[in-house]
Amino acid sequence: MEKRMILDKSDLIILPTLARDCRTSYSNIGSQIGLTPKSVKARVKKMVRSRVIEKFVVRVNPAAFGYRTAIVLIRTGNAITKDDIIQRINEFGDLVYHAHHMGRTTVAAIIIKKPLDEKIIQSLNDRLKPATVVNISVAKLTVGSNDLSETDLRIIKCLLISGARIEISDIAKEVGISEKTTTRRINRMKEMRLLDFSLQCSPADMIGYVQFVITITVAKSHYHYVLERMYSEFQANILYSPSLIEPENRSTFVLFGENVFVVDHVLARVNSFAGVENADAYILTKLLYYDDWIMKEIDNRLLLSRPVLHRSR
Repeated sequence: MEKRMILDKSDLIILPTLARDCRTSYSNIGSQIGLTPKSVKARVKKMVRSRVIEKFVVRVNPAAFGYRTAIVLIRTGNAITKDDIIQRINEFGDLVYHAHHMGRTTVAAIIIKKPLDEKIIQSLNDRLKPATVVNISVAKLTVGSNDLSETDLRIIKCLLISGARIEISDIAKEVGISEKTTTRRINRMKEMRLLDFSLQCSPADMIGYVQFVITITVAKSHYHYVLERMYSEFQANILYSPSLIEPENRSTFVLFGENVFVVDHVLARVNSFAGVENADAYILTKLLYYDDWIMKEIDNRLLLSRPVLHRSR
């Protein structure tokens, strides 16, 4: 078993850089911190082996498939575990991610394939008892459901199967297109908010640091301003930035700090930003992303796009 890793100053720069885009090259990272690409690669491999980095994440916007996403905040009770809650909520839609917090709260993001009416919400509340649903927020369809081409789908599938950091040359070879086209298609998907890349880090294995979630409800007119303030003040501590699936008036960040006093300081600063209507902090104990729903959707679409061969009689 790999010895538990103590992170140094360079590691603590590498992590937020990869969290913002886990496909950032080792040479690019190395130029920022004065290390060779080989040294950066060795550090990243060590963080993967020690499970500080659990996964390089490919995040795909469900709106590209015509689906909305519901983010559900739940408060648990003594008679039900957080893992039981996740199993039950999965009955209402495919999971995108779930996060457990210290204490009695957990949050799950699920794919919504039909309108979330009062009947479904009541059914969800009943199924989760004795836990209670504190809040449900639903993302709007911000992109078109036909914005992903067959080539895009094959690229995403390759990224999911081979890992988010697979080389452009290997993607191009697998999909059967040029490296130039591969790069152009990935950049287009990122620019259109169809696709992005991040990290899944283990709260238990970041020795000496607390991972915490900051959820922000913000006036739409100040959304980009608040994002800029978060990055300008806390970029070095951000392990997860707002994803493609969040509602327009909500932002969620995962950050790390040395202790709970850092958490308290960050929360106070965020609540002072213009346009912030409310911000809360939760100590993170578990965070998991799910790729199953994406693979199912891609396989279904690729199957439908295949030409039907008719036998001659």
